[in-house]
Order: sequence, then structure tokens, then C-alpha cells
Amino acid sequence: MVKVGTRWWDGKEKYFRVIAVVDTDGHTWVHYREDRGIKVPAIECKEYSCYEESFVTRFSESTE
Repeated sequence: MVKVGTRWWDGKEKYFRVIAVVDTDGHTWVHYREDRGIKVPAIECKEYSCYEESFVTRFSESTE
């Protein structure tokens, strides 16, 4: 469902980029980081992870 490289939105003001999707022990983890555009290097953006089910509940895939 969630693919590496896709951009997601929190419905308010933040965007995130999926950097990895990993299956472990029967769960799918989504690893993602803030996507603050080309003005901020990825190394300066916070990274997060959660189960795929939680991720798709919190965020919507961006069409931008």
C-alpha cells in the first residue's frame, strides 16, 4: 500500500517522504522523514517510523 519515495501530508501543514517500508515479525513498518522541500537538506529533517496501519490513518498521500 505505502511505497518508498511517495510524499504524504498530515492534513495541516507538514509533509513527509517515505524512505523505507519493512516487513518484520508479521508487521509492516513505514520509515519516513519530514519533507521540507529543496531548501532543507534531508539530513536536517527528523525521521520517524510506525506501523503501516497507523501511518495510513494519520496521513494522506500527496498529489503534489
